[in-house]
Amino acid sequence: MSPEMSTLTTRRHQVFPVLEEQEVQRLARFGEQRTFEPGENLATAGRRSEGVMVILSGNVRVTRKDVVGVEEHIVTYGPRSFLGGLEQLAGRPSLVDARALEAVTAIVIAPERLRTLFIGEAALGERILRALILRRVLLLESSAGGPVIVGYADDRNVLRLEGFLRRNAHPQQTLDAASDPGAQAIIERFHIEVSELPVVLCPNGELLRNPTEAELAGCLGLISPVDPARVYDVAVVGAGPAGLSSAVYAASEGLSVLVLDSHAFGGQAGASARIENYLGFPTGISGIALTARAYNQAQKFGVEMAIPKSVVSLECSGASNPGQFSLRLADGESVRARSVIVATGARYRRLEVENMARFEGSSVHYWASPLEARLCAGQEVGVVGGGNSAGQAVVYLASVVSKVWLLLRNKDLGAKMSSYLVERIAGLDNVEVVPQAHVTALEGEGGFLEAVRWRTDHSSEVRRPIHHLFLFIGAEPNSAWLTGAGVALDSKGFVLTGEELGRHLLETSRPGIFAVGDIRTRSAKRVATAVGDGAQVVASLHQYLAGVDDRRAGPPGSQALVV
Repeated sequence: MSPEMSTLTTRRHQVFPVLEEQEVQRLARFGEQRTFEPGENLATAGRRSEGVMVILSGNVRVTRKDVVGVEEHIVTYGPRSFLGGLEQLAGRPSLVDARALEAVTAIVIAPERLRTLFIGEAALGERILRALILRRVLLLESSAGGPVIVGYADDRNVLRLEGFLRRNAHPQQTLDAASDPGAQAIIERFHIEVSELPVVLCPNGELLRNPTEAELAGCLGLISPVDPARVYDVAVVGAGPAGLSSAVYAASEGLSVLVLDSHAFGGQAGASARIENYLGFPTGISGIALTARAYNQAQKFGVEMAIPKSVVSLECSGASNPGQFSLRLADGESVRARSVIVATGARYRRLEVENMARFEGSSVHYWASPLEARLCAGQEVGVVGGGNSAGQAVVYLASVVSKVWLLLRNKDLGAKMSSYLVERIAGLDNVEVVPQAHVTALEGEGGFLEAVRWRTDHSSEVRRPIHHLFLFIGAEPNSAWLTGAGVALDSKGFVLTGEELGRHLLETSRPGIFAVGDIRTRSAKRVATAVGDGAQVVASLHQYLAGVDDRRAGPPGSQALVV
């Protein structure tokens, strides 16, 4: 980790704080004292550690290994420093190695006690949590502490794995098999055939050949089996702004919460390069930064995360059952909950163009992040769409590409786009807006786009040598998994809620199932609205759960029959 890194240079005192003696004493009640022998590991990359450790005496050297196994020094902790990262908050494997340089005595604070600390010692807990977050930022900036992906830089599977880790704020390093000596070293060491690429070398030493997201998450310890016997107060399906907001407010009020998502936290908002009209961020904020804060906040309050885990169906076993809802997962597991919040949002619409599927993941993209910007830097690109997501992508891409063709299906750019984005696009010399444009064909070989054809209402077909096309043409409700659950949908598949059904605010036609965010019919499709739904739904959730408890208790002086 180089000393030139801006986060370390400007915020070192926050990244590696040294506590006061009285602060150490206050922390002692949250943990247990342990002694480590000289040379003993306090943390090992790829293995779960016991928690955050406050050093009382001795020194601890923290390192990470490069792709050939050479140790790189990060920091040495002395007395009144503390060892740990965000992974300790979630009970996940360590991303670094930590070894006692001499006999070390430390207070070990387990993950579940950390959350108690954040509540019981708010100011001190804030300093500790800020340090844990900034340490993850340092690892992300230096690509340290995570898995190593070996493959060709423009391979769609490399991009898929990079995108999955980036969206989950997990550090990683990618080595290009065509040019990087480190990649060749790994290929030779594990006798890997070209046809097997990409491969992923996990911190625990395990090698995966072109893994699925779930396989990679399992190797990294990001997911673990769900306890089938446990009954959660609420299961939140979807980890976008609406789902995360629901989880934060529900957990902060004492409810047990499990959040499930099939891919990553953040949803569509997490893919936004920059959000400039969200209250409280006058200079704007990237979608991943905003939703990562919500994700960490949820964990602070004890929310359990099961990502990536895909829910395929929802079943109800009857109102007399305290765990009446059962969510069936794609991996065969099941989750039991007293209530469910549906926050699965919408999935991106696809162009109805022949052979488009061949280019998805390598040349056709549904979001514009630094990963995609790296691929198309200095080139011409196409953006299809006329809403704010398309506008944000155009503004971001224009800073790194030679030209952006904005293919607008309407006549007027301001019809669906905020005025601040319309004005900004109008001031960009390398953006050309093409109104009433319809993509007619995609050309290319081997999954790589070579040209895009389009036609307007008043011109003949145009062909441009565009290698990357970005689609922001709306979304469809992700509600198919609700089939058979007794949840009423509108004609387009969005979930009906609240007053439309004569029910509690945000409650669906099935008591105990609520819907928030973009999945809900007539929602405003804004991040702020989604967050507001998450805050509002908890009041209705409490009313419902209180009613269930009252029905189970029965009238005064009676004994309820439980079946």
